[in-house]
Amino acid sequence: MIDKIANILTNPAFANFAMNTKYTVTTESIFKATGRPAAIMLDKNVDLDTRKYAATKEGLYQLLCLGIYLTMIPLVFKKYGFKIAQKILKNDKDLPKFKDADEYLHYAKLASRKKSERNDEKLLSKISDTLKIDERDSLTLKQHLLNDEKPPEFPVAKGAIELSNLVGTVIGLAWIASELSNHILHPIMRVLGFEKPKKSVHNKVDTKA
Repeated sequence: MIDKIANILTNPAFANFAMNTKYTVTTESIFKATGRPAAIMLDKNVDLDTRKYAATKEGLYQLLCLGIYLTMIPLVFKKYGFKIAQKILKNDKDLPKFKDADEYLHYAKLASRKKSERNDEKLLSKISDTLKIDERDSLTLKQHLLNDEKPPEFPVAKGAIELSNLVGTVIGLAWIASELSNHILHPIMRVLGFEKPKKSVHNKVDTKA
């Protein structure tokens, strides 16, 4: 049993998953969206209606967080964070002129494979035919992938993406999600019948005064 767990933990695919902020935050959010409501419902010290209300609200909040995270990270932080890193490290061989973060991620996915498994036309087609580490290199990055046992991995590019994801996580979940939840969750809870609609209060004006 211990050997099987060790094999999983030392598996390169698992290691890549664990080091990927997007995957880990998504997994954590899914567990929170299911685990926390379940834990609330199991608390017999609280009446059923209160448990249903709290569990539903918590589940909706976690799903809102996940939606914000998955929307903001690829559209904003990953894209612009990578571009900023490229500007800072302009003409640096540690970060070649990838078109965008996605092109680097396609390259990195192939580079992490064994040499015999890299001839993947679908992924190779998404990498520029002329992209090189720098002008002095006689081989393109595609050729490095197909010919090198260990092609360059460019950890700086990976670090730039992970830093962008981390910043997006802090801003998206700690600030934006909490602000949006105040405007979104209560209307949803009212539609689901957990909260009563707010009654509008009109101040009466004393015309005799």
